Amino acid sequence: MQGKLNKYNKGPIVIIIGFFFMHQCCFSQTTARLFEIPDSVSRVRTWSVGSVSSLGTGITLGILSKEWYGDYQTVPFHFFNDNDEWLQMDKLGHGLASFYGGYYGYNVLRWSGLKEKKSIFYGGMYGFCFLLATEIMDGFSQAWGASGGDLLSNGLGTGLFMVQQLYFNKQIITPKFSYWPTKYAGYRPSLLGDSHWNRWLKDYNGQVYWLSFSLSDMNVNSKFFPKWLSLAIGYSGDGMVGGASNPFFNEEGEPLPMFNRQRELYVSIDLNFQNIKTKYSFLNAFFKGVSFVKFPASAIRFRKEGLKFIPIHF
Repeated sequence: MQGKLNKYNKGPIVIIIGFFFMHQCCFSQTTARLFEIPDSVSRVRTWSVGSVSSLGTGITLGILSKEWYGDYQTVPFHFFNDNDEWLQMDKLGHGLASFYGGYYGYNVLRWSGLKEKKSIFYGGMYGFCFLLATEIMDGFSQAWGASGGDLLSNGLGTGLFMVQQLYFNKQIITPKFSYWPTKYAGYRPSLLGDSHWNRWLKDYNGQVYWLSFSLSDMNVNSKFFPKWLSLAIGYSGDGMVGGASNPFFNEEGEPLPMFNRQRELYVSIDLNFQNIKTKYSFLNAFFKGVSFVKFPASAIRFRKEGLKFIPIHF
């Protein structure tokens, strides 16, 4: 961020990974029967879901509280408007995290035997409630502040999951994430990452947020479009070495090149992991778990200066 310290260029993706591991822990059994959805609520599964989710949520929030907020003073609750930063890439990250919090929450509640609608409402709200807790911590931190734009994005992500599950009983449109390294992190490593291990979390220039449309679920002719094939439309930003604008100097006082901040649109194909079924139950659960990852494929990129074909885009 420009006016505040930048935290959310890594937060939402870390949270999604946390949701993924909690999801896989609840599906850690290896026999096919234990992956089947029971006809009634299973006490054993309910306790498993409750224990893993509560423990995982508590540990994650505790780590966030220590690592992100521990070094800054607690102040009265306040808001901070960051809607003009990072070409709104951070807002898409919030929507993605909220969507998959609901997606994983729904799946584990269905596995525990809870009825469909209750799983949608209770599980579907998990991502929003988790991110609401982090937003409240933001609001009490001197370094940041609660963001109305973040709350709206969280609500849209949750709504996208719940509405589709309620009316279609499946996810026809799914948000996804991909990343490829850029040159920009080298100019401000303290902000955009100082290694490949953290740049994919911090550097928005290399991130792309996608909406993946399942062609077969949209009743497009399955003779030409199999169930595992999707059409993906992506959004990203380029030339960003600052939040709302690019600074003239880095943290060491060295002059920075004048980069052109611009939006990018992508069109590509994708794999619908949710529609890939194998004879191995754990593998099927794993495919559900990694649904947030966009499969590498050819893409067409649109910028102001024109379009470009990219043979393989990650």
